Formats: sequence, C-alpha cells, structure tokens
Amino acid sequence: MEISISNPGFYFKLFYLLGFAFIFTMVIIHSLRRGYHLRSVLLMLTTITLFTIIGTRLFTIPIQDWATVLSSEATIYNDRSAVGGLIFGLIGLLISQRVFGFNRPLLDLYAWIAPVAFGIQKIGCFFNGCCYGNTSELFLVVQYPKGTHAHFNQWQAGVIDQDAAISLFVHPVQLYETLFLLGIGFVVYKTFHLWKKNASAILFSLLLFFTFRFFIEFFRDPMGSQFNLEGLFGVRKFQWALLMIGLFCGVILLCYEKYFKTEFIKGNQNSPYVHADLIYILTISVIIYTCNGLFSKYELFAVWMKFIPAILLILYYFLTDQRVRKYRFITSTLALVPLFVISQTVQKETPKIEKYKRVDFGGSFGSFFNEVNYNPQQGECGTSYTTEYYKNVYRIGGLGFSNVSIKNNTTTTTYGVNVHAGTVRTTNLSTNEEKSKFLFAANPYVQIEDKWFGIGIGFQAGDLRKYKNEQINSDNAADAQKSYNILPEFYFRVGLKKYLDLDYNYGFLFPSPYPSLYQRVSIGSGFGKSSNYSLRLGRFLPIDARFISAEGLISDQFGVNLMYIFKDTNGFQDQNLKGKFVFGLNYRFGHSNK
Repeated sequence: MEISISNPGFYFKLFYLLGFAFIFTMVIIHSLRRGYHLRSVLLMLTTITLFTIIGTRLFTIPIQDWATVLSSEATIYNDRSAVGGLIFGLIGLLISQRVFGFNRPLLDLYAWIAPVAFGIQKIGCFFNGCCYGNTSELFLVVQYPKGTHAHFNQWQAGVIDQDAAISLFVHPVQLYETLFLLGIGFVVYKTFHLWKKNASAILFSLLLFFTFRFFIEFFRDPMGSQFNLEGLFGVRKFQWALLMIGLFCGVILLCYEKYFKTEFIKGNQNSPYVHADLIYILTISVIIYTCNGLFSKYELFAVWMKFIPAILLILYYFLTDQRVRKYRFITSTLALVPLFVISQTVQKETPKIEKYKRVDFGGSFGSFFNEVNYNPQQGECGTSYTTEYYKNVYRIGGLGFSNVSIKNNTTTTTYGVNVHAGTVRTTNLSTNEEKSKFLFAANPYVQIEDKWFGIGIGFQAGDLRKYKNEQINSDNAADAQKSYNILPEFYFRVGLKKYLDLDYNYGFLFPSPYPSLYQRVSIGSGFGKSSNYSLRLGRFLPIDARFISAEGLISDQFGVNLMYIFKDTNGFQDQNLKGKFVFGLNYRFGHSNK
C-alpha cells in the first residue's frame, strides 16, 4: 500500500488535536457526572496538556540548545517523543491533583484515556510518514512518497535513488502502536477492580506502555527515531531504558499494593483556597510565555482550548463569589493577565493588511435596578414624590457586519451595521407585577482610529428604551417608561491606544451592555501590541457602575472581546442581582493588500 497525501502535515495536526480533544471530552463528561468544579478541571487539563507538549520536546532537544529555545520567537525544533509526553503529562496530572485534591476516579480515568489519546495521535504519524518502520516484505506494508522522512532517510542510507518516486516497503508501525495503545486502554479500564489504592491503575498503565514500547521498537527503523542508535547486546540503549522503566513501574506497583500501608496520592477536596486559582493561572501564563519558542500554533491551540474557558470561569467566580467581594476588582484584573500572554504567543506576527471584512456575533445579559419618582406633592420640606422601584432582567443578542480599511498602517476606517434583539423583564418591586418587552434595533456607524485620536458616530433605530432613575412631574409612573425609535451614539478617544489612552463613549458598544444606551468613560492599554489588543477599566454614567473589558486576536481571522459590569444596586440589597456580561466573537476574512 502506498501512502501519498497532498498535505500530510494537516493530518498530523488534526489527529494530534483529536487526541487532546478526546481527553478533554472524557474528563469533562466524568467531571460533570461527579460534580467537580469545572474551573479546577479545566486548569488540570491545561496543566496536563502544557506538560505533555513540553515533555514531547524535552528529550529531543540538545541541552546546549535550550537557551535558543527559550529566547526564540518561532518553533525551530520539530522532533517529538511520546515517552517524554507521557511522563511529563503524568507529572502535570500529579501537580494538579495535589493542588485541587482530585480523588481516585479521576486518576483511574486518566490511566486509560491517556494511552487511547496517544493511539489517536499515532494515526497522524502514519499519514505524515514520521516514526516509520523497518523495511519488510510482509503483506501489511506501506510505501511513502518522495519528501517524507522514510524516503529521505532511505535515500541518505543509499538503499534507494534520490529520484525514486516511493520508498521501499516498511512496517506500518504507527498503526501497530495505535492498536496496542487502544488495547492498553481497554485492559486498564477492565482491571480497575483489581487495584486497592489510588494511582495503582496509572502504574499498571505505565508498566504496559513501556513494556510495549520496548517490543515495538524492534519494528521501527532506527533512523526514524529521535534517540541514539548505540546498542547493547544488539538492542538499542533507548530500548533497554524503556524496559527498565516498565519493570520499575511493575515492582513499585507490586510493593505498593501488597506492602505499603499508606497511599501515595490522597484526594480529599475539590475546592482549593480562594486565591489558589489566581496563583495557578498566573503560574501557567509565565510557563507559556517563557517557553513560547517551544510551541507550534496547533500546540498552542491545544493549550488555549482549555485555558481560555478556565479563565472565563475563574473570572466569573471572582466576580460573583461573596468571599472575595473586597478584592474582586484587583483579582479580576489579574485574572485577565493571560490575555496579554495570548497577544505575545498566538499572534506572533501581523501581516500588513490594507482591507478586510469582519463579522461580529455576541450578546449581553444581566440585571439592574431603577426607580421612578412621580406624583409630585407639596410636603413640609418642599415637594415630595411617590416612588416605584423596578428590577430589570435582560438578554440581548447581536450580529454585525463591517468593512475595515487601513491607510499607511496607522489610520483605520470602519463602517458597518449591527443589529441586536432581545427581551427585558421588568418587575415592580412594590406590586410584584411583571412585564416583558421585546426590543430590537439596527445600528449603522462609522469609526475612524488614528494614532493619537479616534472618533465614531452612528445611531440606533428600532424599539428602544432608556432605563434610569427618573423624577417626573406626573401622577402616573408609566409615563417614565418611554419608547424611542431613534437614538444617537458617538465615540471619542485620545492617546496612543497601543500604550495608554482615554475614551468617552455614548452607546458605541456591540451589541449593548444594557437594553438602552449609557455613557461610559474608560482608560486602557494595548500592552505595546497593535490596536487589536486592549485591557480597559472604566465607569458607566450616570449609574456609576464600574466595568472591566478585554479584547484580543486568537488568530489572524478570529478575535474575542469580553466585558464585565459590576453590580449597581442603587442602594438596593438583593442577593439575586448579578453583574452584567457582554461578550463578542469576530471573524475576519477577505484580506487584501490593495
């Protein structure tokens, strides 16, 4: 069988990510069933993925080259080792277990899903032609085309001509590995009941894995291995090391189960100290930033697919948990530090783009109070009013399309239109009467961003509301609930957005923080990156509610923006009143340099 694929690297990356996606899916399902805190689970998955990727490179990069790795802005080392990935992934699991106190079921789960995940990834190696087998004339053999590792190494060894179209027949050793790794996962899963203690299933899995790798190396071409070719008694020293590690795991397992009275790993909680999550994500961010040159883009994606949801859940935890109410502003700000790390790692270079189109979609939700003073009456100390108090809960979704053009790499002009729709449910706190209203609007706008200044104008047209504390000279509170068909919006900025700027904004926000327009002022920074990145702190007026927001690019095509508006109770004490979230994703396409 000849393996000839036009883009083998794509399949390698695909199955590489599918392996991590399998672990992610199984752990999330298991955690939901057992009621684990998802923020802790996601941090654990981030740690395992990060350590696994580092481990795959650790044994394949010469010690003298590590200074280059840590200072490089691009990955220049492509060799990987599944053995190193497994060992360091296990270390990441044990660190997470120690911090978050996960118990035996999660350790047993990892014991069988890790081999299965590596088996999935080996399918990508098969299509890519790396880690190939020895030459063979058996029935189940494959040939690789020119440009693959097998063809190149066989040409270097002089067994084929440079112009040969395909390599000699070789063992599909990657598929052997896939079958055996899936088998290891099945055996470990079926033998859980045999073990009495935590981590025994993991030791058994390691015993099978390293013993299996010792034997599978007899079918692999030594030139396709990243490790030394020196032998002892006709067997490579690397293979002897694999066998010794496997036997060591077997001895430890036997002694642990029969003679040790205590357990290596104990799990007695699933909720760390209040600030442990914050310290943990900052530590992970430092590791990612330090080892930036070690990761390819798809490896970074494998990390961020767990880390970004973990950051969002931790941010929500800081903003809503009463135990950290006094510190929520600073903890929320520090929790967004990883967004700076994203800007320094994922977006390694920004091509010169003159024009592109952008699609936005997102939403906002939350609740707030307002009061209406009506029915003026003459009192002893002047005019007095009857007061009605209202609680408002809203859900708003939006979609936008815009054209963006960049002139001289400094002036950005954006024009487009957004539409949003949703509901607001208003409850009169005196009578408990509820009313629900459907709101919708279209929002054409133009925005110009220069180096030192920015300006934008537009308007909202549709069925709109303004919700605020009002004092009206009427005997009917309903007169305050005014409808609007059109409302203006505008935006002004001064300062270098890349470093530090101040802006004033009236309603100029997609899709909308409330089902009505408010003024806001904020100060922000792009951390020295482009205007596509920003962390902002500010206030909404006249309700005097603080907010924190962040935006950035995940890739050249995808961006994300988030905002959290802290609770504004207007003096009301209601534990059910939450803060307000605004979130948005954007997709950029049609890039042009003309």
